[in-house]
Amino acid sequence: DIRQLVAEYCILPLATENIRLSSPLVRSVLLAGPRGGGKKMLVHAVCTELGAVLFDITPANIAGKYPGKSGLIMLLHLISK
Repeated sequence: DIRQLVAEYCILPLATENIRLSSPLVRSVLLAGPRGGGKKMLVHAVCTELGAVLFDITPANIAGKYPGKSGLIMLLHLISK
């Protein structure tokens, strides 16, 4: 079940110190599937549960807004703040 996997890999290790210390470190999770499958909703739910900030850096959102190499550096700086 996807909800159980997301809870085990994304939420519990960050919310509970005992679980974080005893479980393997997962740095990223890939959500794949067809359009309309609920991937974005799942990401929003995880961020809400953790109180995390979501940066939507999809090509549609950043296309043309940060041109050139200096624009890319500025974008990375804004995200890393």
